[in-house]
Amino acid sequence: MSRSKRRRHILPILGLLLLLASLAATVPAVAAATPYKVKSLSAASGPSPFAAGCPGAFHDDAKVTGLVIEPAIAVNPTDRRNIVATWKQDLSGPFNARDDLVASSFDGGKTWQRTTIPGLTRCTGGTADTASDPWVSFGADGTAYFGGQAGLVSSDPPLVAIVASHSGNDGRNWAAPAIVSPPIGGNEQPAITGSPTLKEHAYMTWANFLLQLSPPWTNTVSFSRTSDGGANWSPPVVVDAPGPFAIDQAPRISVLPNGTLLAFFGRADFLTGLATLEAARSLDEGKTWLPAVEAGSKPLTGDFFDPETGEILPQPGYPSSAVAPDGTVYAAFENSTAPDAGAIGVVSSRDGGLTWSTTMLPGVSAFAFEPAIAVDEHGTVGVIWYDLRNDHPGDAALTADLWFAHSDDHGATWSQTHVAGPTDLRTAAPAAQTRFGEYQGLAGLGKGFAAIFGLAAPQAKNGPTDIFFAHIGPGGTACDAISQDDDRQGGC
Repeated sequence: MSRSKRRRHILPILGLLLLLASLAATVPAVAAATPYKVKSLSAASGPSPFAAGCPGAFHDDAKVTGLVIEPAIAVNPTDRRNIVATWKQDLSGPFNARDDLVASSFDGGKTWQRTTIPGLTRCTGGTADTASDPWVSFGADGTAYFGGQAGLVSSDPPLVAIVASHSGNDGRNWAAPAIVSPPIGGNEQPAITGSPTLKEHAYMTWANFLLQLSPPWTNTVSFSRTSDGGANWSPPVVVDAPGPFAIDQAPRISVLPNGTLLAFFGRADFLTGLATLEAARSLDEGKTWLPAVEAGSKPLTGDFFDPETGEILPQPGYPSSAVAPDGTVYAAFENSTAPDAGAIGVVSSRDGGLTWSTTMLPGVSAFAFEPAIAVDEHGTVGVIWYDLRNDHPGDAALTADLWFAHSDDHGATWSQTHVAGPTDLRTAAPAAQTRFGEYQGLAGLGKGFAAIFGLAAPQAKNGPTDIFFAHIGPGGTACDAISQDDDRQGGC
C-alpha cells in the first residue's frame, strides 16, 4: 500500500509472465456446447456511507466519494443463495481507500445489504488511515472470512497491517479485525481462503516488498492460519523468499481435495531477467512449505500505454486460481503483447501442481486484462476478463467490455459470452490504479457462476464507478424455468 503506488511498476511485468515459453501453448477450439448467458445483472455497490468523509484520517480530503474498485466475491457452500462481496470504497490514487465495504446477498445476488468491518479504519472507529486489497471467502461450515490491509500512510513507507475478520451469520455482521501481521513497511496483497473441508480453519497469505529501496532485497511471501474460526492466527511462516534481486507478489492459496495447500504467486527476477509463475505446496496445512515449482517463464517486459493519451493501460498481472472437484488446478493470466493486441491464458495441473500445461482462450486478440477464474460444482471452468476489442481509436472514450468463457472439458474447448459494457475506462479510477483496481472476482455456483466487477460511465450511478454483480449460467436448460427464490435453484 505504498503512498505513491510504486508497486504498479512491477505488476505489468507479471501481467506477461505467463507467455510460458517453457511450455507448448495451444489455442483450443471454440466449443459448440450450450452457450452460457447473463441471467441477472445488478449493482452491488450504492451511495457511499462516508459522504462526510472520515475526520482525522490522513489526507482524507483527497479521497473521491463514490469511487469504488477491486472487488472480490465468495459463495456460501451451505447455501448458494448467500453470496458475500467486498471492495475498496472512496479511493484516492496516492492514499488508497477510506475503507473496505462488505455486501451480503441472501437471494442469489438479486439484492444486497452493505456493511463495514468495525474498527478497520478511522471511518469505522479504528486508527488506520486507509484500507486496501479486500478479499472474502467461505469455510466449509458457512463461516465467512475477510482479509485485507489497514495502513498508516503518514509515514514513508506506510506502516501496513494484514488483518482478518469473520462472520458467523452469513455476512450480516463482522468481528473487529484480528492482526495477522503487525504494521510494517512493505506488507502487500493479502488473500484469505476458508478451508473447504476443515471446520473453523482458514488461511491467509501475503507478500512483503519495498520497491522504493534499492536491491539487494529480502522480499517474502508469508502464510498464517486460524483453527478457531478467525479469532486467533498462527505466527507467520515464510512460504518463499526469492533471491536478493527478485520480487514475489500476488500470492493466493488453493486447497486440493486431499488437503494439500497450494500457494500461487508471480516472481520477477531482475538478475536472470525472467518473469515466472510459481506454485508452492504444503502437506501439513501450512506449517512447512516445499520449494516452489516453476509453472512457466519468459523474459521480463515493460508497460503498455494508451496511444491516444499516453496513460498506462490496465495490466496488474495478478494470476487468478481455482481448484475443480476432481482436483485439477487452474490459473488464469494476462497475456497482452501490445496496446492493441493481447490474450487471456489458462494454465492447469492435474497432478497437484507438480506439472503444468497451458492454453489461450480462443477469440481474444485485443488488449485484455484482469482475468478471474473459478470452477462450479459440476467441474465447468469459467473465466471473466476485460478487453478493448470494441474500442474505437480517436473517439473520446477508452471502451472496455467484460467477457466470460466456459469449458466443460478441462479447457480443451471454450464458449464465450458478453457480460457487460461497453464502459469508458477514462472515467474510472486513475490509470495508476488500473481503472477498476488490480483484480475482479468470480466464484462457482452449483451450475454456473457469480461474478463481481467494476464499471464506469455510462453504467455507474453512485460515483465514477460502481461494483456490479452478474449471475452467469447455461441457457436453454431446466434451470431457466426455476426462480432464484425456488429451493431447486441450489442445483443451478
